Amino acid sequence: MDSRPRFSVVIPSYDEEPNIQALAERLRATFESMGEQSWEILWVENGSSDGSLELLEQLHQQDARYKYLSLSRNFGHAGAVACGLDYADGNFVVLMDGDLQDPPEMIAQFYQKLKEEDLDVVYGQRLKRDKEGLIKRVSMKIFYRLWRRTAYIHVPLDAGNFCLMRRDVVQALCAMRERGRFVPGLRAFVGFKQDGIAFDRPGRAAGEEKTNFWILSGIAVEGLLAFSVFPLRMLMIIGLLAIGFAVLAALFLLIGNWMHLLHMGNDISYLTALMILIGGATMFGIGVVGEYVGRIYQEVKQRPIYVVRRKGLE
Repeated sequence: MDSRPRFSVVIPSYDEEPNIQALAERLRATFESMGEQSWEILWVENGSSDGSLELLEQLHQQDARYKYLSLSRNFGHAGAVACGLDYADGNFVVLMDGDLQDPPEMIAQFYQKLKEEDLDVVYGQRLKRDKEGLIKRVSMKIFYRLWRRTAYIHVPLDAGNFCLMRRDVVQALCAMRERGRFVPGLRAFVGFKQDGIAFDRPGRAAGEEKTNFWILSGIAVEGLLAFSVFPLRMLMIIGLLAIGFAVLAALFLLIGNWMHLLHMGNDISYLTALMILIGGATMFGIGVVGEYVGRIYQEVKQRPIYVVRRKGLE
């Protein structure tokens, strides 16, 4: 007899104390509406500074199906996701955020679609994002479309982490131990039969937003570089354009001087601008190559993706 729970829900959590109780109740209600009793909810407490851990311990004492892992510090959202997937035992695994922006009630829709269409992964595709600024919404739209055009794998548009996966998919994700973990990209990379359900993503239920422009920019860069060599090819194009521009400028200067149409002062300013242009392109190229080299440096050290400090699993 299979001792695994039928469903595991993995929830990375950082300073989400105001949302934990409400999320626990809504998840319980969702599984009750599905007629499911074999489930576990696994919070990955990611170095929180509020009372999240104490609340999770209380929930675990009340019902052992509410489980938790407490990391020794904040290992980033991707590190917490990796930890949760490693410890999830369910035959079907749900990955969702802990701020109630991923509606728990959609798990039933995910499961129904997965069974009816014999899929391995069902993910949520965000149509609208409530309570998010215009700049963030537009930036996310641009990122997904740029990522889709440059990645060497097929990636769905506007699909975040929220998804339901069969155990085979989870095992494939856990087998990849790379440090730069952009979850939607890794999920697309492993393949299997996948499809999405569109939904309007509500705003955060309570608490403060944990991501800012710099965090989102880092995630975007990780996604673009981890699944594409387009930035390196772009450098080749920039280099060729710079060479062509330099040749044309040299010809222009030669002809201009020969016809006495340019004064020496204009020659110097023009050459200075040209040198600045080429120098800027060179520095840009070094920066792009440095991003790839930096990722290689992180990988070769083989440090753990996360470190667990405390467990509440039994």
